[in-house]
Amino acid sequence: GVTSFFRDEHAFDVLERLVIPRLFENRKPDETIRVWVPGCATGEEAYSIAMLLKESAPRGAASPNLQIFATDIDERALEVARAGRYPATIATDITPKRLKEFFSREDGTYRVSADLREVCLYSSHNLLRDPPFSKLDLITCRNLLIY
Repeated sequence: GVTSFFRDEHAFDVLERLVIPRLFENRKPDETIRVWVPGCATGEEAYSIAMLLKESAPRGAASPNLQIFATDIDERALEVARAGRYPATIATDITPKRLKEFFSREDGTYRVSADLREVCLYSSHNLLRDPPFSKLDLITCRNLLIY
């Protein structure tokens, strides 16, 4: 399957403007925002959501913890996601500001920052067989539903 950062700009715009701000409303600083991205493939959708959450989070002590559970059945895709290393062509999908803030250049590739990688937990999970995650604030399975 084909996947990219911020795939379908309109959907991510709605997420950024209408959904994500509500995740931070009335939240205590010690509470964790938990997101699940089933069918995460090579990680672009999960990292895109992580960037939106980081950008929207209150700064300083009031900033809640963020946890993104990104799952897939393809172990090779998960290895790519965990490494967080993508070709230079991703610059067409990500704003220069986000590239500067969330990536570093390494050997002609872009590497997701350690800060962003720590937010995303990539693991093997079969939706038809394994139990779902619980106590979630957001489930986004756009990549999964496309296929």
